[in-house]
Amino acid sequence: MNAVNEIAIENTAMLAELDTMRDRYLATPLADIDKARVARWKPKASLWQRLQPLMNVQAGLKRRVQQVGDHNICYWAGGNSAGPVVVLLHGFGSSKENWSYLAAKLRRDNYLLVPDLAGFGDSDFHAEGDYRMAAQADRIAVWLQALGVDKAHIAGSSMGGAIAAQLASRHSHLVQTLCLMNSAGVPGRHLSQLESGLAAGVNYLSPTSRGDTWRVFAIALHRRQRIFGMILSFFMAGAMSHRKPVNDFIFSHLVDSLKDTFLSLAQISAPTLVLWGDSDQVLDVTCADQFCEQIDGAKAMILPAVGHLPMLEEPGLTARVLGDFWKARTRVV
Repeated sequence: MNAVNEIAIENTAMLAELDTMRDRYLATPLADIDKARVARWKPKASLWQRLQPLMNVQAGLKRRVQQVGDHNICYWAGGNSAGPVVVLLHGFGSSKENWSYLAAKLRRDNYLLVPDLAGFGDSDFHAEGDYRMAAQADRIAVWLQALGVDKAHIAGSSMGGAIAAQLASRHSHLVQTLCLMNSAGVPGRHLSQLESGLAAGVNYLSPTSRGDTWRVFAIALHRRQRIFGMILSFFMAGAMSHRKPVNDFIFSHLVDSLKDTFLSLAQISAPTLVLWGDSDQVLDVTCADQFCEQIDGAKAMILPAVGHLPMLEEPGLTARVLGDFWKARTRVV
């Protein structure tokens, strides 16, 4: 059997695994979305809103809003206007604030654009909206074009990584380099804690209580970040549990997008870094190898004693790794 046939067989097996993951999800109560409840949902004040301005100060960026189609997209912008443009895309159930510590490390040398993805944070959510990864990537492309950005370094975390991959595939002219950080889009060789929970009908990323919110951070962060996770869960529990109907709705779109994201990987031509924490319990570290097999020339770096959120757990190290990657690839290009 030649190498081409082996790759084709392996890809078929991975596509089958993604179908299996989707079917497991559809067989649980998680797939029963209460669309009437979603349509009634409205944002409300929370303790998290009091912390957000402090995170904005930490990031050192300006809050702005841009209309993209039928969504108002809220985002941070700022940094070195003479430097390269860097776009940071957050993960599921999160917001631009996830990048505040990393943004503080990057803003001196780069011009940063950090959006709340449509449906999340302070950006609009519409009950009839399309939040699949391709649709989100297309929104980011329109947003960048509206801001006059010709090309940017794109980094995406988790769900944001899947969106970044779709952006690099569908709008390659906008992507100078790509960083997939603990990204969704491929099956790992082992089930993560999140995936085993989903198979049992429990979505750990969509909490309903303070205890559930603490569990989110216990899974997402390395165990040495326990106190940090407790602080985040204290401030975010109310907002996250209130968002549960919306998060469940958007998560169903995420699950429906995994196969399309996987199929898009072979079309990525941008220099790609796959960055992963070795202790990730949300998406298994073996996913990094799968991305490298699918994206031509992609290289992986595994960070020791780091979980699912390197930008929060090790912002200094993450900034150095990204900076070195961008400088090296810019010289090559």
